[in-house]
This record gives sequence, C-alpha cells and structure tokens, in this order.
Amino acid sequence: MSTPLVTDNLAPELAEPVLAMAEAARAADGVAALSEHTLLRIRHGAPSGSSRFHVVSEGGRVVGFAFVERVEGEPDSGEVVVDPAHRRGGHGSALLRSVRDDAGPDGVRVWAHGCTPGAVSLATADGWVPARELHKMRMPLRDLGPEVPGGPWTAPGLPEPALRPDVAEKVRIRPFVVGQDEQAWLEANTRAFADHPEQGGLTLDDLLQREVEDWFDPRGFFVAATNSGSIAAYHWTKTHADGAGLSDDEPVGEVYVVGVDPAWQGTGLGRALTLAGLVHLRDAGLPWVHLYVDGDNEAAVRLYESLGFSMWDTDVMFAPGDGRG
Repeated sequence: MSTPLVTDNLAPELAEPVLAMAEAARAADGVAALSEHTLLRIRHGAPSGSSRFHVVSEGGRVVGFAFVERVEGEPDSGEVVVDPAHRRGGHGSALLRSVRDDAGPDGVRVWAHGCTPGAVSLATADGWVPARELHKMRMPLRDLGPEVPGGPWTAPGLPEPALRPDVAEKVRIRPFVVGQDEQAWLEANTRAFADHPEQGGLTLDDLLQREVEDWFDPRGFFVAATNSGSIAAYHWTKTHADGAGLSDDEPVGEVYVVGVDPAWQGTGLGRALTLAGLVHLRDAGLPWVHLYVDGDNEAAVRLYESLGFSMWDTDVMFAPGDGRG
C-alpha cells in the first residue's frame, strides 16, 4: 500500500485519472463520492492555501483520492474515494489518516455521500464518528405511474409565486443576467451565508467556473433584484442530465441553492423564489426535483415539506473520534 501524495495543487496528469476513478466509483456505488465543488477544484485548480489533494497510486495507477477544503476558523471539509477494483486494501484508511494528520488547526471532517455501507464501515472502523447530517429531499414534478420504483407518485399542485404588495414595490423577480449580475450576486450570497463558509465563501472564479458548465442555464437562475440594483434573494436551479439517481432515462431538476439577504428575511422572498424555480423546472417537463438541506435546519425542512418534498436520503459528515474535528 502506497503512502498518499499530499499537495496544494493537483498536477494536470493526475486530474484525468482521478476524475475517471471517481466516475467508476459513482457507477459502482450509485452515488457520487465527490461533490461538484470538488470536481471543479480537480479540473480548474484551487486558490492558494485553500485546498489539499491526497492521491494514492499503486502500480502507476491512481487508486484512491481525498480532497480537503480549508476555511479559516472551521474544521477542514473533506471527501474520500477509492477505486472499486482496489478496495479492501487499506487505501481508504490510509487516506483518512492522511487527511487527519494533515489537518489544519481546527481539525477535519469527511463526508460520506449517500452514507453507503462501505463508507460508514470505513469511517467507524477508523474511529470516526458522525458530526453533521445533510438531508436529501425529493418531489415529483408530474404524476408518475407504478412502473417508477416506489410509485405511483402524484405531483403536488404548485401555486404561482407571488410577492406581498409591500415587497413587490421594492423588488422584481427575474432571471440572472450573465455579465451583469455576478458582483451583486456574490455580495448577496456572502451576506446570506455569512454563517455557512462553504457556500458563503464562493468567489468570482467559483461562479465563472459554474457559468461554463454544461448544466448552467441563467433562465433557471432567479434573482430578486431591488430598485437600487442589489440582489435581495435568489434561487439557482440545476438540471442533472444523468437523472441523479431519480430517473434512468430523463434529466431531473435540483433546488441548487436558495439564499436570502438577512435584511430581507421574513418577507416571503425565499418561498416565492423557491416556487419560481420549481415552476420553471416543472414547465421544462422534468419528472423530479431534489434538494439538500442541513439536518438541523428545521425551518427549511418544514418549508420544503409544505411544498410537497419528502425525505429521500442523507449524507453524513464524520469527524475523528479523538476530537480533532
């Protein structure tokens, strides 16, 4: 078993085999071990000092990989994946030790997406314990027959998004305009997620990288623009061409992220924008929509349940049992 290579920047000749290995693991497990954010860091690199890449090779082939994002004042956030053809060889344990030993001053935590039995077994065997949950919720956007697993599914009726009169005087819901709204959106996102560094720390480069992804569609990126030109809230939707585990032969939608400036909380903008995005995805003919929500965000869970979402799956973040995270 090889000792992981640890680096601030992933060499281009390693990026492609890491991506290929991650795709092989997704196909084998039915869930992606690496998030979109991590995949973008692999493809485009990371800002200096923000990330650590851990790579295990065997016989000249990449067989394991871990990525860790660093945010000041927070535990490092990591993800681990091992080639399905090279599992049970100690590579996963080596990667967990590597990210733990290399952790910043606030420790490290590692996600188990989909909380697969293999990932849970690996984490617990090495003494890691659950520290955070991220729920995955889903909702049918059209009636689905009994041939769909768990069906038949009945789509809830979605009310048209509406603003309170006093709010409608101050903001207008419209699609994001590429080349115009980037700075205003970044400022709104930073304010909305001031206590959530993973989302609130997105930079202009992060946004521009997403704008050139195949899935990006500004028509499904709704902002509540104020009369002064700032953005009070937004709902960014996403379409997954691969079905995201919900459909074998059709794209599905995602409530990618909803953000509300704290100064506009309690105005109904979050619900109105969420509905605007859901109506957009429904009218596009998609069969399903899903979203992620923190396990301790009870208010958001209640909102999504009131719209017709139900629990589907849960990602679990693990921390070392020795308290280093």
